[in-house]
Amino acid sequence: MIDIMKNKMTDDCLTSPFQRWWQSRTFLQQRIIRSCLSMLVMVICIPFYYLGLFGTVDGPLHPARIGQALANMGVTQTHSVIFFLSFLIAAVSWNWIYNLVSLGIGARLTCERGIAADGTLCGAPVKRMRVVRKRTGQVVTEYVCSKGHRRPRAHFHPIKKGTVSHTVWVISLGFFLVVMFA
Repeated sequence: MIDIMKNKMTDDCLTSPFQRWWQSRTFLQQRIIRSCLSMLVMVICIPFYYLGLFGTVDGPLHPARIGQALANMGVTQTHSVIFFLSFLIAAVSWNWIYNLVSLGIGARLTCERGIAADGTLCGAPVKRMRVVRKRTGQVVTEYVCSKGHRRPRAHFHPIKKGTVSHTVWVISLGFFLVVMFA
């Protein structure tokens, strides 16, 4: 019984409020919402079609006109490759940099002290402190949580890429390859 409750609490903690809201909808409601979103995207794309963005209608956003405007401003293929490669590198590595900075300043850390016989952790936010040991005189790092626990280690919670982040770097890679080889 306790394991079931722990799993339920863990599942609730891992899902976002949007996911919980979406899962509370019936199948018919989900289909209607998806249909309305598809219609909204179509309504947004119709003006871009008539402005020539997709290349089938001659308009101010026709790809050839955009290319000519960029060439008139002095933008070359090398500039475009550098831009999209830089954007790709930033899209791939933003969370690594954020996690390194967070770890360096001691953010996103929680207490590792077990408080129950079942092995659950305290989980309170901690502050990193440098203390001098009285016996040895050495300077050591100690993590103190808001509940007063003192530990030599703390648990770090890294940021992971989600669907949007992976989509951005894949699109950046696609644009980079198109500019590089087209």
